[in-house]
Amino acid sequence: MKKTNLLTLAVLSSVLVFTSCSKDDDTAELCAECHIALPDKSETIWDIASPSGDEDFCGDELTEVEATDATYTVTDTLYADGTGEILLPGEYGPGSANSQYEIHCGEEHEDH
Repeated sequence: MKKTNLLTLAVLSSVLVFTSCSKDDDTAELCAECHIALPDKSETIWDIASPSGDEDFCGDELTEVEATDATYTVTDTLYADGTGEILLPGEYGPGSANSQYEIHCGEEHEDH
């Protein structure tokens, strides 16, 4: 009888552990690196940092920067990957006066 109770307790404990782990996975925050891009023959790309200063945009920051009317404020001069072209401080993105600049997140640079 004790063996049956112990076995039942072990099975229930295992189920609880696996259930709690899967809940953690469901609530994990999505994060991605983002950049400003100027589409042309050979797309020019400037890496950007999240408002919190991290390399990745997460949660609400990612949602906001991926919005169709997003605006990103560049505070320091940025240099494009590969070409070294400069991007002066200002506002960029589809919701700005510089709407020809796009904001891409979670993609490799070569995918554009």
